[in-house]
Amino acid sequence: MANKRGRAERIRRSHLETAVAALFLAVGGGALFVVPLAGSAPPALRHLSLYMAGFCLVPAAGFWAAILIGHARRAGPPGRRTGPASGGRKLPRPIARLRDLAATGGGWLLARDWLGAWLPLTAAFLLSLLALYAFSRGWRMAAPGGGARFNQFAGMALLLACFPLLVLERGYAGLPDDGLGESRRLADLCRVPLMGALVLALAAGLRWLGLPYASLIENAAAAIAALVALEITLRMAAFLFLPLPPLSRRASPVYSVVAGLIEPRIPDIRSLNASVRSQFGIDLARSWSLGFIRRAAPVLVLGMVILSWLLTGVTAIGTGERAVYQSFGNPRGVLHPGLHLHLPWPFGTLRPVPFGQVEKVAVAGGEEDAGAADDERGTDGPAPRSADRIWDSSRQEAGYVVASKTDGQQGFEAIDIDINVVYRIGLSDGDAIEAAYRMASPGGTVKAIAQQLLAHYFARNTLPEVLGENRQAYVHRFQGTLQQRLDQLNSGIEVLAVVVEAIHPPPKAAGSYQAVQASAIEAGTKVNTARAEAVRVMKMAALVANATRNDAQSEAAERLSRSHVDALRFGGERAGYTAGGASFLLEQRLDSVIRGLSDKGLIIVDHRIAPADVPGFDMRNARAAQSRFGDPGAD
Repeated sequence: MANKRGRAERIRRSHLETAVAALFLAVGGGALFVVPLAGSAPPALRHLSLYMAGFCLVPAAGFWAAILIGHARRAGPPGRRTGPASGGRKLPRPIARLRDLAATGGGWLLARDWLGAWLPLTAAFLLSLLALYAFSRGWRMAAPGGGARFNQFAGMALLLACFPLLVLERGYAGLPDDGLGESRRLADLCRVPLMGALVLALAAGLRWLGLPYASLIENAAAAIAALVALEITLRMAAFLFLPLPPLSRRASPVYSVVAGLIEPRIPDIRSLNASVRSQFGIDLARSWSLGFIRRAAPVLVLGMVILSWLLTGVTAIGTGERAVYQSFGNPRGVLHPGLHLHLPWPFGTLRPVPFGQVEKVAVAGGEEDAGAADDERGTDGPAPRSADRIWDSSRQEAGYVVASKTDGQQGFEAIDIDINVVYRIGLSDGDAIEAAYRMASPGGTVKAIAQQLLAHYFARNTLPEVLGENRQAYVHRFQGTLQQRLDQLNSGIEVLAVVVEAIHPPPKAAGSYQAVQASAIEAGTKVNTARAEAVRVMKMAALVANATRNDAQSEAAERLSRSHVDALRFGGERAGYTAGGASFLLEQRLDSVIRGLSDKGLIIVDHRIAPADVPGFDMRNARAAQSRFGDPGAD
């Protein structure tokens, strides 16, 4: 009856361990692979999931190794586990051939203790490696602050998870020792996720309250858990070359000394001595070297503490750095690159200040790494999308309201701007002291003042004035005003340049704005074309009118001249007729005949013509007359 009850208890415990191991593996695997791969997951959730994956995979390695070895102990040695799997039935030919092959050539595979040795070690080794991978990824990832609501819910969820973990740890810590020590080892491993959940909840609470050191404490807890995972990994690798105890007395090889130190109590040196003596045969209590170390340890530790404190008064400042030295609360000067001796902390402290380091702050939007925003492209490839500054909006652009006036009525329009300010802390010692004591955030100060100047500028100007203004003159005036405001605050900041990447209407209004501009350009083109046609028509009309007027004037002058000539000729002829009479008329007639016959052919008709014909002058051509009338000499 007792044996049945004990067996039932062991079976119930095995089922519980299997459920816990499966839960740890599911949570750790999901947090490691599922959450970081989700593109919509915020950075704070991915960072938290990586650390929780490492905290859960460490106990999963211990639980799975204990489960597999427990099954192996209950099943017995490998020789007893093998039996007639067919149960007297005739096996199919392929399976029978595989069985014969395993019995002849592959018998060594069946003789290996896979369930009690190789499989637990391999599983624990792989899970601890995954835990180290999760911790390394979480450590390299910059810990984002997250929002207040996220930190609140994350802290509450982690605190709620601490309760079942504490119950599990106390349950295994309270189990009676069965001579193998598995309960104690599993309890130590359960403290790893319990510690992680408590520390991560504390870090989330500190971020929610806006207090510092949140990343420090969670990184410290991750480092301790990573040491546990590293110890398990090395221990599993070493067990591959060490002999294992008999299967009846074989316990889970997954345990950690570092995990045992997580318990909030002073470590028992005697238990450590007993553990070392049982495993390695070394009695630490009888070693004179350990006794000497124990007696010299307080003096050595005290000396190291004093030396470490004195070393805080030695500072090496590298090239490109400087620091303001403060002693007893007062600035004593600026330390430049080199090795410096000063009073140790807290009597002397240093405030690091950049020396010549050029910074850039995006005034309109959030800061952004230009190299990270675009894909890697060669010199012959297409231009990156960040180079498109016509209508393409980026994370650095912000919208402003610009005054406008349409049809005599006041209104407003929207505009997007991408502007960056390049600055640095002044190179003089005075600028360094002012920046160290007056500026908590130089970039935030520059951004706030620049945004205020932009708001005033857009409130005074309309959209055509903003888009049509000389960019170089505006940048020079903006830089001068910004530097003047920073000098009034004694900030020690020097503005090097103001870079305006783009000023344009919002991208969503690009189509409408382009249509308006195209209509305005088309209207202007038509007006100019009509004006040119009107000028051409006026010029042509003036040219035609001038030609007509000139022709009329010349014709009038010619007619007047001819009339004058005719009048003079008539007067001369009248005077000649008065003086000569008939002779003048005969002379005039003969003169007319001469002028008329000067270029004409003349035919003289003799007396042989019939008397009835009146003599006259024949103005026809002689040859034509001969051909018509015949040759007169033929008669």
